[in-house]
Amino acid sequence: MRAGASVPLAGIHAGCYELFVNGRIAAIKDLKGRSVVITTEDSTERLFISSIVAYVGMNPRDIHWITTPSAAEAMQTFVEGKADAFLGVRSTQPQELRAKKVGRVILNTTHDRPWSQYFCCLVSARREFVEKYPIATRRALRAFLKAADLCAQEPERAARYLVAKGYEPRYDVALEVLKELPYRRWRDADPEDTLRFHALRLHEVGIIKSSPQKLIAKEPIGGFSTSSRRS
Repeated sequence: MRAGASVPLAGIHAGCYELFVNGRIAAIKDLKGRSVVITTEDSTERLFISSIVAYVGMNPRDIHWITTPSAAEAMQTFVEGKADAFLGVRSTQPQELRAKKVGRVILNTTHDRPWSQYFCCLVSARREFVEKYPIATRRALRAFLKAADLCAQEPERAARYLVAKGYEPRYDVALEVLKELPYRRWRDADPEDTLRFHALRLHEVGIIKSSPQKLIAKEPIGGFSTSSRRS
C-alpha cells in the first residue's frame, strides 16, 4: 500500500497464512540463509514474512528471496524443492500442499500466537473516495462486516455461495476454511493494534521509515469510531 493512497477502514479476521518449510527447518530462526519463494519484491507475503522473522530477532535481509510471476508458480517452486519455505494462503494453497504431502507447517496464523491475535485481512479504500463519499464508504464497510458475520453464523450457506460463484469448486474445502477463520474477530479486536504490531517489526528492520505512532496518526482507521464500525 502506497503511503497516502488508501485508508484502512476496519479489520475483518486473522488466520489466512500457514508457513510451510522443507528440509530440516524447525523454527523461524532456521530461515536465516535459506530461500523463501514469493511473488514480487513488494508482495504481501514478503512483508508478512519479514514481520514474522523480525519478531524473533532476525533480519529479513538474511533470507534469500526467490520471486516468481504468480502465486501458482511460487507454490510450484516450493513443491519442486527449489525453495526452503513458502507462505501458503487460504483457501486452497495449504490444502493442496497437504494433499500432495509436501512440506510441513511451522507457523499457522489461525492458532499460533501472537499472529492469531492480529488481523491479516483489513478493508481499505482510496483516500479520495473516503473523503468525497463518506456515507457510501460507511455503507460499503457495513456490507463487508455483515458478510463477515454471515460467514461466522452460517458457514454452510457461505460455502455454497463460494461454490456457486466459482471462487472455490470444492464445497468441503470452502466450508473447512470458513469454519476455521475467526470471522467474528472484527467485533472484539482493535485494528490499530495490528498496524502498531507489524509497523514496529518492519520499522525495527528498516523496511518502513515511519514509527508506529506516526503511521497510525497519519493513517487512522478510516476516521470512524469503534462504535460506528460495530453498529
